[in-house]
Amino acid sequence: MVLRSVFMKKFLLLFFALLFAGMVSAVDLDVNSVTYSPSPAVPGEYFELWVVVKNNTSAESNLVSFDLVLDYPFSLDPGVSSEKTLGTIRGNDSVLVKYKVRVDAEALNGSYSIRMKMLEEKGSTTSVPYTIDVQRISPQIEIISASPIEIAPGAASEISLELRNVGSGKALDVLVGSVEDRTVTTTGVVVEREIKQLGSSFVFLDGLNEGETKNVSILLGVNPEADQQTYMVPITIKFKDEELTEYTETKYIGIKVTENAEMDSVISDYSSKPFPGASVEVTFDLFNVGVGDAKSVVVELYSEAGEFENTKQFIGTMNADDFDSFKETIKLNSDLQKGDYPVTVTMKYKDQYGVSKTVSKTLMMKVYDITEVPAGDLDIWFYVVVLIVLFYLGKRFVYNKFIKKKK
Repeated sequence: MVLRSVFMKKFLLLFFALLFAGMVSAVDLDVNSVTYSPSPAVPGEYFELWVVVKNNTSAESNLVSFDLVLDYPFSLDPGVSSEKTLGTIRGNDSVLVKYKVRVDAEALNGSYSIRMKMLEEKGSTTSVPYTIDVQRISPQIEIISASPIEIAPGAASEISLELRNVGSGKALDVLVGSVEDRTVTTTGVVVEREIKQLGSSFVFLDGLNEGETKNVSILLGVNPEADQQTYMVPITIKFKDEELTEYTETKYIGIKVTENAEMDSVISDYSSKPFPGASVEVTFDLFNVGVGDAKSVVVELYSEAGEFENTKQFIGTMNADDFDSFKETIKLNSDLQKGDYPVTVTMKYKDQYGVSKTVSKTLMMKVYDITEVPAGDLDIWFYVVVLIVLFYLGKRFVYNKFIKKKK
């Protein structure tokens, strides 16, 4: 009996030792991590799926295979197998499995399950579920450009807005308008906006496809008492996606309220009638016929008919409805013919924002034939030149007539 008892104990110890060894050597395959991009997945597009399969034991796992089980709305491209052979995975090692999965274009927003199966040579199978979120990207409308961006106080201007659908899917029943006529300051005070939309509140577009660009125009008016500065004008955009979900977005455009100067110039007088070779003092009149100030005004003069003694004149600031004049002498070319010759008057100045402006005017200067010029307009140097010419011609005549013949 004692021998039998000892034998039974040794047998049980050996049995449990072998059982424990078998348990230790058993392979434990598992999905360590799952990642997909984009997240959420988008109907009608692909997403990349990365699965990390890990051997959680120290023993090798041989002939490991991986199978991706997909149901609607997911699928692989034709000819692409859902099963991949991973081979041998060493103990405590991992293998990355990658798939490119397509989402059906008609899939609704929601969460859908996939299943991942792992099989190794000893016949053990592991199945792991995973949830993929599907979300149709909504249309997104942006204001790409706006023009013009300057309006005078008290004026109204039609602003053209360039809209583009930069999202996914078609935007339906698009409404565009500036409907916020009040704003709240940081101190909580409600104030009226200086720039408001005139006419109807919204402009309607029946639709805007993905990637499509369209232009709409809205009429904006500026308060006559508005300060000259840049205002951010809110533009409300309302639309629906193809599932008739409604969206409302607010974008902003910058409008500069400014009173522009308008510079003009004329030739008002001459010191004498211009004729070829003469030096004439020309009087230029400058006008600011705009409603804004022109600062640091500089005038530049140029003409192919002659050369100005000074080609630049500094005028300074010219306020709205202001007038100024200056005189400048031009030495006309001696080979000019009778007629009108252009004089370019370039006026450079800065507006109230310090932005440089340039305005050029072409004025016509009438050049007369010398026979049309009154004697009083001919200066003493003209007579000196005439006397010298006559003296030279007379001298040549006397020489040729008398002295040359005697020789």
